[in-house]
Amino acid sequence: TYNREHCIGRALKSVIDQTFQDWELIIIDNASRDRSLEIIKSFNDKRISVLNINNNGIIAKSRNMGLKHSKGKYIALLDSDDWWHQEKLQFSIKRLDEGFDLVYHDMYEVRSAKLSNSKFRRVRTRNLYQPVFSDLLKNGNGIINSSVILNREILEKINGFNELPNLVGTEDFDGWIRIALLTEKFSRINRCLGYYWAGGGNMTKPSRQLENIETIGRIYKE
Repeated sequence: TYNREHCIGRALKSVIDQTFQDWELIIIDNASRDRSLEIIKSFNDKRISVLNINNNGIIAKSRNMGLKHSKGKYIALLDSDDWWHQEKLQFSIKRLDEGFDLVYHDMYEVRSAKLSNSKFRRVRTRNLYQPVFSDLLKNGNGIINSSVILNREILEKINGFNELPNLVGTEDFDGWIRIALLTEKFSRINRCLGYYWAGGGNMTKPSRQLENIETIGRIYKE
C-alpha cells in the first residue's frame, strides 16, 4: 500500500469480516505519508502486522517481502484499494484443500465512491485450458490479482514475483506464467468474491500495459 488512507480501512475490514478466520494479514507500506498507518493501528488486531519498505516503484518487491515474512500454507493477494466478499477465503481454501495450487474468481469492478451492487460491472475471469502456459501466452491474463490465493510452495519455487522494472503492473501475470510451467492445477471459482477498484490511481495505464506486453513477449519468445 501507498498513501491509501481513503480506502485501506475498507480492505482491512473485508479481511476481518471473513467467515474463515484463521488468517494473518501482512501489510507492506511503501513509505506512506498520509494517515494510512494511523488507520491500520486503529483496528487493533494482533493478526495484522505492518512492514515498511521503499520499493522505488517496484511492486514485486513489496509482494516478495510479504511472502518472506508470512507463515501460512496458502498466500492470498489483496491490493489496498480492492476488497473481498466475506466468503472469499472460505470458498477459495476449500478449493485449494481439494488439491489445486492456484485459485481465482470473478470480481466486481467499482468506479464510483458511491457503492451500490446494482451499479457494479462483473469482471469475468476465464477458465484456463491445458496446457495453461500456452493458454496464458496466447490469450493473455485471465486472472485478477486480488482474487488469487495459491499454494505457498509453488510461489516459493518460482522465487516470488519478478522484480524487473519493465514488468511493473504485470508482475502478477508473469508469475502465473511461470507457475504454469510447474503445475496445471489452476482452478476458477464461478462466483464473484471481491471488488476491484478502477476509479483511478492504479497502475494500469495503456503505455505501461504496452511495455509490459512487449517485455512478456521477449521473455517467453519461443
